[in-house]
Amino acid sequence: MVTFYKPKGDSNNKAAAPVTIDSLDWKGQGVAKGKTMHFVSGALPGETVAIKVTNSNKKVRSAHAIRVDNPSSHRVKPFCPVASRCGGCQLQHIESEAALSFRNLAIKEMLQRQLKFADEAWHTPISGPRPAYRRKARLALDARQPEKFKCGFREQQGKAVVDIHQCPVLLPTLSNLIAPLKKVLNSHENKRFLGHVSLLAGDNVAQVTIKHTQTLASQYVDAFASFASHHRVNLLLEDSKGAIQPVLVHAPLICSTLDGAYLTPGPNDFVQVNPAVNQQMIEQAIAWLSPSEGERIADWFSGLGNFTLPIAKRGAQVQAVEGVAEMVQRAKHNAREQGIDNVQWLQLDLFDEDSVAHALASGIDKVLIDPSREGALTVSHALVKAKPSTIVYVSCNPSTFSRDAEVLIEGGYTMDRAKVVEMFPYTQHMEMMARFTRQSK
Repeated sequence: MVTFYKPKGDSNNKAAAPVTIDSLDWKGQGVAKGKTMHFVSGALPGETVAIKVTNSNKKVRSAHAIRVDNPSSHRVKPFCPVASRCGGCQLQHIESEAALSFRNLAIKEMLQRQLKFADEAWHTPISGPRPAYRRKARLALDARQPEKFKCGFREQQGKAVVDIHQCPVLLPTLSNLIAPLKKVLNSHENKRFLGHVSLLAGDNVAQVTIKHTQTLASQYVDAFASFASHHRVNLLLEDSKGAIQPVLVHAPLICSTLDGAYLTPGPNDFVQVNPAVNQQMIEQAIAWLSPSEGERIADWFSGLGNFTLPIAKRGAQVQAVEGVAEMVQRAKHNAREQGIDNVQWLQLDLFDEDSVAHALASGIDKVLIDPSREGALTVSHALVKAKPSTIVYVSCNPSTFSRDAEVLIEGGYTMDRAKVVEMFPYTQHMEMMARFTRQSK
């Protein structure tokens, strides 16, 4: 018998009869089919589990497993000692390859029901090394009880900080910083002015950014500088208004993309957390787009140019559109530093119809879109009218992807390539990418 940690929940939670799990959904939750569907966190196919209901209506119940009577052969002991409490990972109880296989099938079946694509369009997932894969993390701090200072991640289903000294899903470069960093953070009474700590591992140097709400004592800042010097990391302070103060910078941090291109992210810029998977994802996008000289290719929701720069290095004329002005300027400067001058950088709101129309005015042959979780509904409707030959859609939310894909398919496109991208192993998040080709008439 396997007994689970029982997270704190709503006092109105209802105990329910045991259920038998039929499958896993794409988030990694166990699914028990019947008159009432159950989605059970912590449960695996074939298991019968006692559950605690957390949300319910006439047709669907959400729950978590509180006891497993017949553990699956795919069930494993979590490799992290705080996995049952920490909110950073939700799926350490299942063997990682089995998790990917079950979830890949779940997304395929869900989308096939909704989009009716051909079986051969679904390709092998993209995955990378596990468990140490993350190059970026944000650590929460709790100094309300000075003698019990906490540094770690928020708990499952709660706001309390789970105190840690290392994290096995972080790249070792970052995980090894946590214990000595925590010691420095806890060394001065100004710790009550701290907000959170951001960690980022570049190819050449790691970076620590400490958010604070009030001016810190010079002795405290000196301690941070000594830490940064000893561990050879960049250390930055960020005040309550977002102003950045470098304390010690060994070298500008860079993150490679493909073919020698690289990004130079600021402390709050978006950058993909899984470098190995990100590189494979870029390679796949390039292969599906097949850019060539003379083509005009749009990269929308372009960020710092994760896809833009490798596409541009293939000789295409690239239009890169991003909504955050600071990122556009940083991306433009970074491209210039690398001698990449065949990119038109634009700052536009791609959720706004007029902005999308402006971006389309100069004409595009192919387009790559990589939106946030909200998806790209406005863009999808516009692309149906603009009729580029190829659309590559990179999604971090299969639900909004399905909605947008339906628009593209009804508008004359065929989804002829698709696959899962395991950017965040051990979590409920799953990404995917697909290619849509304009049907010839």
